[in-house]
Amino acid sequence: MPHAKAGARTQPISPDLAEFLAQYMQTLPPGAEWLFPSPGARKGHTVDVRKAFVRCVAAAGLDPKQVVRHTLRHTAITHLVQAGVDLPTVKRISGHKTLAMVERYAHQSGTHIADALEKLDDRYRVPKRPG
Repeated sequence: MPHAKAGARTQPISPDLAEFLAQYMQTLPPGAEWLFPSPGARKGHTVDVRKAFVRCVAAAGLDPKQVVRHTLRHTAITHLVQAGVDLPTVKRISGHKTLAMVERYAHQSGTHIADALEKLDDRYRVPKRPG
C-alpha cells in the first residue's frame, strides 16, 4: 500500500493464501507481474480495488456501507486473538505499531473470556486425591 500510515512493510500471509495466489497467478497471461493486471491503466495494473470490493460485498448480500475493506482487517485480527495467538504476534502480523492499537481491534466475547479463565482454573486446580 503506497500510503500506509505505518509506512512500507512486508505483510506475512498464510500458506493457504500463498498457494491460492500462486495458482491465481498461473491463470493470468504469461509474464503478468500483478494480481490485478489492467493493460489500459497508466501503470498497467489496478491500484484501487474499492469498486470491485463494493461489488463483491453487495453480491454477498451485505451492505457496502457497513462492510468496508477495514472490516476484513478487524475481523482477521479478532479471529487471531480468539484463536489464542499472543498479542505481540498479532501486532507483527497486523503491522500495528503498539500493543494498545492491537487491543482496540481485538474485542473479546464473553465466551472467549470465560474459556480463558477456565484454562487458568485448569492450570491451578489441585488434583483430587483418590479415595
